[in-house]
Amino acid sequence: MRTRILFLSMMLLLGTATGFAQDANGTCGEKLTWTLSLSDSTLTVRGTGEMENYASPRFVPWSSNSFFIARVVIEEGATSIGVYAFADCSNLTEITIPTSVTSIGAYAFAGCSSLTEFTIPASVTSVEAGAFYACSSLTEIIVENENGYYSSGNGVLFNKDKTILLCYPAGKEGEYTVPSGVTSVGTYAFAECNSLTEITISSSVTSIGMAAFYYCLSLTEITIPGSVTSIGVRAFAECNSLTEITIPSSVTSIGDEAFYSCSSLTELTIPGSVTSIGASAFSYCSSLTELTIPSSVTSIENYAFAECSSLTELTIPGSVTSIGASAFSGCYSLTELTIPSSVTSIEEYAFHRCSGLTSLTIPNSVTSIGDWAFSWCSSLTSVTNLNPEPQEINSNVFYAVNLENVFLYVPAASIETYRTTAVWQDFKEVKAYVPAAIEAPAAGSGIRLYPNPVAESFRIDGITVPTQVTVSDFRGRRVWTQTVAGNEPVAVGHLPQGVYLVHVNGKTVKVIKR
Repeated sequence: MRTRILFLSMMLLLGTATGFAQDANGTCGEKLTWTLSLSDSTLTVRGTGEMENYASPRFVPWSSNSFFIARVVIEEGATSIGVYAFADCSNLTEITIPTSVTSIGAYAFAGCSSLTEFTIPASVTSVEAGAFYACSSLTEIIVENENGYYSSGNGVLFNKDKTILLCYPAGKEGEYTVPSGVTSVGTYAFAECNSLTEITISSSVTSIGMAAFYYCLSLTEITIPGSVTSIGVRAFAECNSLTEITIPSSVTSIGDEAFYSCSSLTELTIPGSVTSIGASAFSYCSSLTELTIPSSVTSIENYAFAECSSLTELTIPGSVTSIGASAFSGCYSLTELTIPSSVTSIEEYAFHRCSGLTSLTIPNSVTSIGDWAFSWCSSLTSVTNLNPEPQEINSNVFYAVNLENVFLYVPAASIETYRTTAVWQDFKEVKAYVPAAIEAPAAGSGIRLYPNPVAESFRIDGITVPTQVTVSDFRGRRVWTQTVAGNEPVAVGHLPQGVYLVHVNGKTVKVIKR
């Protein structure tokens, strides 16, 4: 019965093509026309000059009939194939390109899932990024004359001097080694190569372009060589089988959405060379359990680690000055959070839906907290806010948090101010913060303060980047703040004798002033 239904469905479809659909025609450039013959499923382009570029496949004049196109014939005279020109022609199997064509636009054949082989004529000197994106059956790209491009023996497309790998046919299976001499893996070069299981990148490669390995669903492991300095936007996004990634210390920037939705990634080490982590760089890495952000990073961009739902441990270094919108939203396995004293602003939704968070410490450096920043952090039982002056916040900052069950700890001298300030006054009880001072930093922290006791100034070993150091008295009142770099002295000679607390990189050290 099922076979008969399928047969009838196909007959109805064919009936639509032959009985109801009509041959079509129109223009596709200033001096170019097109005709689609449904009798042989051939689209023919005639005339002279450039083909029009299109903003998306739905604006292409034959888009409503793209399903019926099996063959494309571009006659002599046309000089270009426009952006998105034949995108999503899923039944296209054959194309004839004349020697008058010199350029192929971006995404020109994207989504042509029945195309198995493509020949670039000798006249073509420009093939734009993504021209063969998601051509899932394509196994070979042939170059007739290597004036502008080079095609290797296994059908992989390079630029003329073979320094940029432009396109690895998406239909190819198995393993591949990027040849020595290649310096760049180009935009969309391996995108949607779903049968690629292993890739070796040669040590000559210095950059990985935008979406270079996007949606490579069978790729399980990759080692980025020490020659690479940048990882492009969406470079490994949605590589859902990728369990491990090694980022070398040569990398200084990780682009927006670089590892977006790598849902099987369990281990990640970000090297100390990285200074910027792009927006959504690791969002939806739902198997990631532990994360240490190096002290070279100064800002965490919007959505950088959003929906990392298995993340239980998070270390934010003292170098970070801002936490972007939704940066850690949906990290509902986090239970504790200490924001370092270098941070001055927490943007909207930064920790939204961190529903496992039970305790939160906000340093005295934070002057602004965005809307919804801690909304739906429904497990909170204590919040410590070390700023002597309560930040002006909207009630939605703690939306869906039952503040009647949450203790608020603040500097002793500021208790009455917090008790009369909107939102902060709604907590169960406002209590004096008593620092858990320690004689020396925790083992392995890399922080050492000397001399102690101190007369005029002390120094701190273990600071590698400019870091804010805060000195407070035992009532929690801030008495001195200084930004130091390296082994620079912290001046305290102006303070009266007594016992003080020094806060640096999330650590608190008791110091005696003589």
